[in-house]
Amino acid sequence: SEPPFDRHDWYVQRMTPEGQTREIRYVIDYYSGPPEPTGEPVFYLDVRPAVDGPTAAAERMLRWGGDVWHRASGAKAREHAS
Repeated sequence: SEPPFDRHDWYVQRMTPEGQTREIRYVIDYYSGPPEPTGEPVFYLDVRPAVDGPTAAAERMLRWGGDVWHRASGAKAREHAS
């Protein structure tokens, strides 16, 4: 697959449950897609927390694991049934 044509870092400040501020870095990759039939350009974004340390790596794995479990447990089928 093609690499992104642009990349940015975003920094977001979050409040912890203890009331302290924590800065989180996100990586945003920009990809181009095939243009619309009207000729307008199409862009896709891949936004994810940066893996800056062990906590960020664990959070990314937990998020990925939750998404996999959601699909594997048949949640999509249950959503469509209701």
